[in-house]
Amino acid sequence: MATARTTNNRRVEILGIPVDRLSRLEFRLFLRRALTSGCAHRIVTLNPEIALAARRNPRYGAVVRTADCITLDGVGAALALRLRGEPAGERITGTDILHDLATIAVEDERTVAFLLREGGLTTATLLRNAMGARWPALKLAVGSLDPTHPMSTALAQSIADAAPSILIVNFGHPIQERWLAEHLDRFPSVRIAVGVGGALDYLTGAVPVPPLLARRLGVEWAWRLIRQPWRARRIARATITFPFAVVRDALRV
Repeated sequence: MATARTTNNRRVEILGIPVDRLSRLEFRLFLRRALTSGCAHRIVTLNPEIALAARRNPRYGAVVRTADCITLDGVGAALALRLRGEPAGERITGTDILHDLATIAVEDERTVAFLLREGGLTTATLLRNAMGARWPALKLAVGSLDPTHPMSTALAQSIADAAPSILIVNFGHPIQERWLAEHLDRFPSVRIAVGVGGALDYLTGAVPVPPLLARRLGVEWAWRLIRQPWRARRIARATITFPFAVVRDALRV
């Protein structure tokens, strides 16, 4: 069966988790190859939180490691590579992936299926409006579910009937990576599957986009902390626990 899996010689590890050092152009070429292949390809966006969770939980770590493409997300993850003298490649975030997939889907007239977290900030109506405003020619199917409960047969059938080439979920880690690994075989038409976390919330305006300066400096976490103080524990893991773990690993080498 054809595969578009990224080449292993471009992979390096962060806390024992592999990551593909890709430019944005190389990533888009990977998407093109995946869409014309004969099987599904899972993408994971590796940020400090996911790296720590994958290291802490072996089962989740196995799900992340077996992804077909693992992009570098988060300034902390890029700095971890630079500390070891490794070229980091480009950051490819959930927002970047969402943009590339939607653009390619329009160009190739492919259908994109979105599965949203039931009760989440982004609703089906918000998503359809936002995607329609930016990519009016995009063919899409949208459904909502609680990813911690079994998916209904009706929802699974409606998505399968739409025959999407791309499946995007926004359940947040670690649920979205596990869910895709467990359920992807129910959608035989899908060639690319990815969890984009909060990228859809930014796109739909459900969550304000961080200022351009914060994004350029890579301190989106500070903006999120101000806007969403309940994220303090998650942000501390990414900005304090993760760097200490990286330095500790580096000293052991």
